[in-house]
Amino acid sequence: MKDWFSVKRNTDKKHLIIYGAIALAFTVISLVLSVHWATSIISGVVVFFFLQFRLEITEKFPVWMQSILMVVLTLLVFILMQVTISCGVFLIGGFKFIMNVIIVLGLTALIWAATGKMKIAIISVTVLSQIIAVADHLVVQARSFEIQFSDFSSLGTAAQVADQYNFELSEVTKIGLILTILFITALVTTKFPSHERNWKQLTFCLCSVVCAALCVVVVYTQIGASVIAYQDKYWKYRGSERNGFFVNMIYSASATRVLEPDGYDADSLEKETDKFISDSKITESENKKQPNVIVIMNETFSDVHHITEYMGGEMNTDIEVTPFLDSLDDAAPNIIKGHALSSVYGGNTANSELEFLTGLSIQFIPRNTVAYNLYMEENNSFTIVDSFNAAGYKTVAIHPENPTNWQRDVIYDYFNFDEKYFKPDFSDVPEEDYFRGHISDASVYDKIIDIYENKEEGTPLFNFTITMQNHSGFSTIGFDYGVEIEGMNKYTGIREYLTSINNSDTAIKGLIEYFEGVDEETIIVFFGDHQPSLSNIASKFYGVSDDDPTEKQLSKYVVPYFFWANYDIECEKETELTSINFLSSWLRDMVDIPETKFNQFVDALNTEVMAINAMGWFDYDGNFHESSYSSPELNGALDIYSHLQYNMLYDAKHKLEPLFTLPED
Repeated sequence: MKDWFSVKRNTDKKHLIIYGAIALAFTVISLVLSVHWATSIISGVVVFFFLQFRLEITEKFPVWMQSILMVVLTLLVFILMQVTISCGVFLIGGFKFIMNVIIVLGLTALIWAATGKMKIAIISVTVLSQIIAVADHLVVQARSFEIQFSDFSSLGTAAQVADQYNFELSEVTKIGLILTILFITALVTTKFPSHERNWKQLTFCLCSVVCAALCVVVVYTQIGASVIAYQDKYWKYRGSERNGFFVNMIYSASATRVLEPDGYDADSLEKETDKFISDSKITESENKKQPNVIVIMNETFSDVHHITEYMGGEMNTDIEVTPFLDSLDDAAPNIIKGHALSSVYGGNTANSELEFLTGLSIQFIPRNTVAYNLYMEENNSFTIVDSFNAAGYKTVAIHPENPTNWQRDVIYDYFNFDEKYFKPDFSDVPEEDYFRGHISDASVYDKIIDIYENKEEGTPLFNFTITMQNHSGFSTIGFDYGVEIEGMNKYTGIREYLTSINNSDTAIKGLIEYFEGVDEETIIVFFGDHQPSLSNIASKFYGVSDDDPTEKQLSKYVVPYFFWANYDIECEKETELTSINFLSSWLRDMVDIPETKFNQFVDALNTEVMAINAMGWFDYDGNFHESSYSSPELNGALDIYSHLQYNMLYDAKHKLEPLFTLPED
């Protein structure tokens, strides 16, 4: 073994000075990054040591030992990656730990086989894994759960909103990066043997790649799931913490697979649907009109007062956060008001949008996916917009952001909006009318008023608007806080959020005051898409922890809604708690527009199911039934609902067009 290794010391004074300068610079950079001073100094000393004493692995080092060395170094690469992510390796089960290492080994071996250089292979994979680790760490800060396979379909959207966040590296991540730099320094200064490729090396590489591929197959297909014990956790770092990053990523890819619902039979589905509609207790309103309809899905708007009360928490602010929302009286003949369950938290706005416009539920879509990016096509995109078009309305979509976000430029064409307005259409908005770097709600509402005032006389307007000013990333430099919280002012992110929705509350008041003064009958529907992803808001305001049961976690998925009109309105289905997918069904109760059989089914379903989201559903006795896409616990009506949704989105071969098509005149 002595013939395998040697250590050479550099005694040249010139090199000693250079190495000392490098080690000192490394120490200073570590201190600037706020790494603990002792860690920084020790790291600098270690860097100097690696530069001063050069390890050489001689040409006599056998190939079989190189293979063992490759495995050991790959093991270190994976551990360093997990540390940089901030989750470590101690909670990963044995099988999952081994599979993660094998997957990394397969990639490293592939590069080794291609280049013939072990050093290049290990350094390349180390750098790649650290880039992924830092990205994963930052993604959690932005939305509170890790990178998922489905994110690759929305990289454009992620890149466009990334600059809206103020990211920080945790102490653990900084230590992971420091250790990685030390690891790479040791690799760079080590001389590896220059063996030419040979059959032993290539055999090892081939076996490693094959084993890695087998691990991918095992995880993706979930073979032996009960033994391997995958953890279906995606909140914060839970997935990597319990599965390891690579197994968790592949497992998330598996979760995007569309599953045929149990008992699905396209041949009998239409008959089942017709029978359910005819047997239901649904009643048709006799007072339907054709008013202007303005739907506002307000970005990250939530009723914080209601949630804190529901969770038994306290929040003492110096001003009312949402005085206009609070002032709306549900007993008034022109107002319907309450709370709705969203299926998303902290992001994935497009899923709330989909639920409202289509009447579909994210309950029946694979977890952590966005249907706009993965499942929506021109031939499966029937929405309430088609009903308004058929009724002679002018249909307009507004979103003051980039048109490519969630592919809305394409999706809105599928949805058949007459007109669509995005950020470029707000070029005339002055800088002072921006809020937190976004086009303000007030400016968006000015656009709605302008469209209304310039529409053809006698043609009613249907407008669907998504606002942007409250988008997550509550760390705006120089922000003017308008809300103070007793004993909690150090939580600037929460103060910025509360100030933002206070501003939104004022803006929607202004829009309603305008339409109070118009002659044409108008309905305004307002709801939040999801609650904000703030690291402290759940624990400080809601009293919710990640380990609480699902029913208690639901407090993070509650958003406010209201219907306001400048005339008297009513809805037979009205309940204080509903869900976003039912709100458009309620709207159809008030407006004279044609319906498909699927619309009628959703109307009928709402007489049996009070609310439904991705976590489960409520019956009218107030009982919550936990269910998920992969573990459905449904009643008969919800079974039909899942079958209809599967037929509409995925089963093009057996698509039941009559169920999703408006009746001919």
